[in-house]
Amino acid sequence: MSPLLLRATPLALAWALSACGGGREAEMAPPVDPDPLIAGTDVRTSATVSSAGATAFVATASAMDQDSAEPLALGDAQLAASDTEEPVE
Repeated sequence: MSPLLLRATPLALAWALSACGGGREAEMAPPVDPDPLIAGTDVRTSATVSSAGATAFVATASAMDQDSAEPLALGDAQLAASDTEEPVE
């Protein structure tokens, strides 16, 4: 064996082992929903704080297939309303 090969082999082995990264995946927290459901309902928080969110919720609910969709749990949630915003068409 040549002296160059004798020096290169341990270096190549060390490089290959260090590329593994230890084999342990980082534990990550689950992603946070920016618009969570109100507890006990199927209503998003945005539907209770802005009329645009309420309009989006109603549009989504009305677009569901009424023959196969599960009933929505509304609980005590109250959709937002505004006297100053223009109606969305």
